Amino acid sequence: MEISLSIYLCKRKSLLNHKIHNLGIGEVYIANKGTVITTILGSCVSVCLFSEASAVGGIIHFAIPDRSHAQNSLRNELNFGDLAIRYLYENIMQIKGIKHRDLKAKIVGGATVIDNFEANFNIGELNIEVARKILAELKIPIIGEHVGGSAGRKIYFYSDSGRLRVSHIETKTALNLAGFNLKKKIRVLVVDDSKTIKEILRKILTGPDLEVIATASDAFEAEKLIKELKPDVITLDIHMPGMDGVSFLERFLPLFPIPTVMISSINMNESGLVLRALELGAVDYIQKPTLAEIKTQAEHIREKVLTASSIKVITRKAQSHPSLKIMNKLINKTSKIVVLGASTGGTEALKEVLLRLPANIPPVLIVQHIPPVFSEAFAKRLNELCPFEVIEGKDGDEILPGRVIVAPGGKHMEIVIEKDIKKVKIYVGERVNRHIPSVDVLFNSAAKELRADALGVILTGMGNDGARGLLKMKQTGAFTIGQDEKSSVVFGMPKAAQEINAVSKVVSLENIADEIVRNLE
Repeated sequence: MEISLSIYLCKRKSLLNHKIHNLGIGEVYIANKGTVITTILGSCVSVCLFSEASAVGGIIHFAIPDRSHAQNSLRNELNFGDLAIRYLYENIMQIKGIKHRDLKAKIVGGATVIDNFEANFNIGELNIEVARKILAELKIPIIGEHVGGSAGRKIYFYSDSGRLRVSHIETKTALNLAGFNLKKKIRVLVVDDSKTIKEILRKILTGPDLEVIATASDAFEAEKLIKELKPDVITLDIHMPGMDGVSFLERFLPLFPIPTVMISSINMNESGLVLRALELGAVDYIQKPTLAEIKTQAEHIREKVLTASSIKVITRKAQSHPSLKIMNKLINKTSKIVVLGASTGGTEALKEVLLRLPANIPPVLIVQHIPPVFSEAFAKRLNELCPFEVIEGKDGDEILPGRVIVAPGGKHMEIVIEKDIKKVKIYVGERVNRHIPSVDVLFNSAAKELRADALGVILTGMGNDGARGLLKMKQTGAFTIGQDEKSSVVFGMPKAAQEINAVSKVVSLENIADEIVRNLE
């Protein structure tokens, strides 16, 4: 007992000088300082890459070996081992001073699935195999493995030394702690007048973490089911007989603040209605799927609904004028350009920030993850509300004071300087961080072209798009702002930026406009 106790105390002591980070499924974390990354593994596998020479290490937690074994529980591309391990490797190799020959790997996890966890194959064994295969392809030596068996694991990975601590836990507990709740699924109510759409959504939203508890064809039926069943999430069609979805949302949401995802055909006729629904408190929107799109769109739709289930519904009244602190403030002539990035919850957050700014703003550029048709409607709506010009960007548009340029959906936007004239470059390209437009693309160009003459703001959103670009901006002299957790609809993007020290100051949504003006002087 004395020996065990002394070992335990040494382990506790060794953690005191390290920052601890909790890693979730489908996440990657890289650190170049004394950091301990901890995660819970059942059948999932973590691959740890590290360079003792550079004191840098990174880890990925993936659930599925590759796309051929995709399951309903999958939430993003980094859940696929073959993609995730390469992603981890590529990002570690971007760090200055890292040499391939110094990299070593450890593999941990891959327990046998128990309790018939809706799997008809040994997913743990396949995860281990794909980890070994990809590391062999990358020619990275595996110097340690703690894999297989029937028990789950809690692990601690020391990024600077590559040390790995492993504790066994019962597999069912591991699956629960890792995010697979074996007892309680997210309960979804589907509201749509189309029988076909209801059946498609039922197929898509049925799995280990989601279940459709009921469907409704109109507002009257839906209201009755909401009262009786109290679902965790609602998917709501816009066009229905009797009362349309937006009017119904306005009616029930104040009484039953249930996260609601709007179902839209994504056309110009519906874009204004979707924006109105977001103003009322809907947390997101998805495109109405067809039978042919089940395979390609299913994971995206599941991800949206799963994310919505964790969001606390807040109905805000957006400000229609600048805050008192800056209402009468004149912004002196400045060479700075403001760049903002947002995703889930961003349309309302951006509107609140812009409506609090004075009329004589410097140039402002925005990337919001949004479909093509919606970006035009969003820009037009802001242009009606704001005392300055708001436009959807076109290639070659000049960056001017008093002008806000919104990146068009489906295209990237960069800052370019031609003969001392600042313009935007708009183009179709590859997805970056799964997005087009990408916040990182805009932020990287701001770091390159503007350096200290840029001011970056990262707002609410799912994922990590914009975090690394914001870090580059900060490193080149820009002041950077991140929205705080309390005011974010989804804290993913601001959190990712804060975790890599890319944010100069964390600010609540209502104070971001003030902070922008304060740092333009």
